[in-house]
Amino acid sequence: MSIALDSGEARFSLPSYAPRLLTLAGLLAYVGMLAVAWWAISARLPDQIPLTIVGHAFSLKHVHDKILSTGSILLLILPSAFWIECAVVGWRQSSARALLAPTESMKTDICFFLMEQLHLNGMIGKVLMLGLSIISGVALRDWIAARTGFAIDPTVLPLWPQVIVYFYAYSFFDYWAHRVGHTKWFWPLHRYHHAAQDFCVINGGRIHPAGFVGIVSINIPMPLLGATPEAMIWVNVVTSVLGFLIHSRMETGFGWVGRYVIQSPLHHRLHHKLDMSTPTGFFGMAPIWDHLFGGWSECRDRNVAVGVDTPYAQGFWVMPDLLRDYWDFWKGLVGRRTLSPSEQITR
Repeated sequence: MSIALDSGEARFSLPSYAPRLLTLAGLLAYVGMLAVAWWAISARLPDQIPLTIVGHAFSLKHVHDKILSTGSILLLILPSAFWIECAVVGWRQSSARALLAPTESMKTDICFFLMEQLHLNGMIGKVLMLGLSIISGVALRDWIAARTGFAIDPTVLPLWPQVIVYFYAYSFFDYWAHRVGHTKWFWPLHRYHHAAQDFCVINGGRIHPAGFVGIVSINIPMPLLGATPEAMIWVNVVTSVLGFLIHSRMETGFGWVGRYVIQSPLHHRLHHKLDMSTPTGFFGMAPIWDHLFGGWSECRDRNVAVGVDTPYAQGFWVMPDLLRDYWDFWKGLVGRRTLSPSEQITR
């Protein structure tokens, strides 16, 4: 199949994959421009800036890391995810096009994404989690090191091996945090994430602010394992990219890579299935944990419906549903009945 362009005197024919190649070329050009801009900033801006405010002198440290971690989502990771998805599925089927005229479910995704970028989720979470989110794994590591002299030092390895090791360590704790989220006690806090009725790139940000299981089970052990700030920045980049892609409209299973190395969009869609009367699976960002702990399935049905039976208003106004789920969580903890994921079935 080809695309014909008529210039009047000559007729040119482009292969059908040309738009996708142009999309990828645009992505490479954009990433190249960002790389040049980052090189210029890092070359001219010092990594430590001395400041004096109201007569008190202090230093703003690790400036480059702060800029990289703050700007990477909006300027690099999210645009790259949109570009990659568009190159695979085409503009007409892409999340970028769908978000120009969003469904009510996508409006909720947009709201959660904006709340996260404005740090509202974090502020609300500190209140709803009763301060649990401020527990510092770094402080705990330093406390242990000061009293025992024991601390894991990964700096004997180059940065990229550290990133690989800590990605899989992160994915291990994320796997178990995710499985805990599917228990009857914590399902009310995880349910909002599964309430998305349409898959799109930004679905991954639909997370209840009170979802403290991930914070306690990931943010504490990773520093205890010696994860350096530099390694964790790149682990966060990898997990952010993967989080966007597995919620995209791509239907690929990634072949053997999706079965053993990293989670695929197809398998994550199966994890979001509406009918949970049969056991769900695919809890991990790295499939190795699903294989080892019984979360893997060979099902490859691309047409499975996603969502939950619990009614959600959807749209931009999310607070009533957030508070309802928070109340359901506390009711479940004190023994009052709430819907568990295994009881969720299609109607």
